[in-house]
Amino acid sequence: MIVKDEEEHILSCINSVKHLVDNIIVVDTGSLDATVKLAMAAGAKIFNCKWTGDFAEARNFALEQAVSDWIMVLDADEILDSVDLAEFNKLLCAPQVEGYFLNIRSYLGTGADMTEDQVVRLFRNNPAYRFSGAIHEQIAPSILDANGGKGLTVAPLTIIHYGYLDAQVSKRDKANRNSQIISRELKNSPDNPFLLYCLAVEHYQKGEISEGLACLEKALVRMRGTEGYFEDVVLNVALGLLNLGEIEKMVDFVSISLKMLPRHPDLFLLKGVGLFSLGKYLEAIEDLERTLETGNGVFFPEFMVHCFLGEAYNLTGNYTRAIKAYLTSLRQNSMFFYPLTQILDLMRRERGIFRFEEICCFAPDHEKRILIKELLDKEEVNLAATVLLLLLYDLNSGVSRFAYVDEISENFARILSQIKSLPDRNVSYNYLAVAAREISLYAKIISKNYNCGNFPARSRLKYLLDKLLLLLISEFCPLRFPPYVTLQSIVAYKT
Repeated sequence: MIVKDEEEHILSCINSVKHLVDNIIVVDTGSLDATVKLAMAAGAKIFNCKWTGDFAEARNFALEQAVSDWIMVLDADEILDSVDLAEFNKLLCAPQVEGYFLNIRSYLGTGADMTEDQVVRLFRNNPAYRFSGAIHEQIAPSILDANGGKGLTVAPLTIIHYGYLDAQVSKRDKANRNSQIISRELKNSPDNPFLLYCLAVEHYQKGEISEGLACLEKALVRMRGTEGYFEDVVLNVALGLLNLGEIEKMVDFVSISLKMLPRHPDLFLLKGVGLFSLGKYLEAIEDLERTLETGNGVFFPEFMVHCFLGEAYNLTGNYTRAIKAYLTSLRQNSMFFYPLTQILDLMRRERGIFRFEEICCFAPDHEKRILIKELLDKEEVNLAATVLLLLLYDLNSGVSRFAYVDEISENFARILSQIKSLPDRNVSYNYLAVAAREISLYAKIISKNYNCGNFPARSRLKYLLDKLLLLLISEFCPLRFPPYVTLQSIVAYKT
């Protein structure tokens, strides 16, 4: 690894791989903090290299110090995710493999979002294999050139990268450093598509979308389509058009791009997003379905795609499919509760055919409890009460969870006291209050296993919960009209 002032991260990085490697080589480019001291104490061999503003030069100096048969490259603000030693060693015994692409998972902003990419970071120690590029340096081209376009494959390894977190970006002033390096290199190679792509990324990160898009369009016409970053250029052109509100142009661009990348899930997603925003919901559904069929993309997690699909079906009046999509989204991420609000609203309006038995099991008991707490924290009291009743419904339908029923029924009574009675809802509110006491009675009977033919408490509780849920949904839960997933949310999520 090459480092400079990395005392905050260096030990985590070294500790993540020291059980896998024979030697740890750290090339320092001018640290003023305790980086070198910490690395030496951790067993690393330290080499000094003057920083010239060229990442490939520094990387290649580090490669020259390596004596092992294989090399793994990491940055100090990265760690290798846990891997079994035996499984790792198997990778090094594959005779036809010269190097591996590893999955790079980069956390963004505050850490809530992340993006993933694949980069060659594990490869054989061969003098012919060297990095190129003053910035965003790559070693894959040299490996492919030396092996007739072969030798690389994907390894089931993940590197976790923290360098794009807001605190790290501002601390290191990466944007200005990178822009200076790229601008210097472009003076020598003004038509280099990779440098143009790198400059576009820097513009995008600073919110300069028009400038970044111009660089990408210039790069695109100079590419063959076989470059490893070709897909990134295409996707970022589409994102730029989307960000600038040029929706029809984006849809046309993506349609053409799909002829070159016919099974790319993110292209189908972007096209679906564009068609949705243009009010072409039926066409949008077709592309959103293809997004799911072709596999997970990197723009949106799958649960959000299902939610978006639910929106499109909802707005076309296909309520049965809308409910199915919303429910799938909810099951994949129960903390994202917007789909639940739409399912409840469709029930309120008597759209589609479904039962509480289908809805109540959208998440395990403990996840429902967490969701209830989160809803209460957000002052979504009415919705919290609804989720609690669904939890009761689910518990009541089970075989071995009677003990929880009494506890949950008491929680419902407490939550109910927080629901504000509107002037025109007094009768309904009073009914809820009475029903809460009746639920508590049934719950105590069920928890003691007194349910029997003469007093079918569970069936009576189910009947009461059916009525209460309908009342709570129809008169107390707020409406949330689609679409929730918008162009702005897509852009915000990715950029």
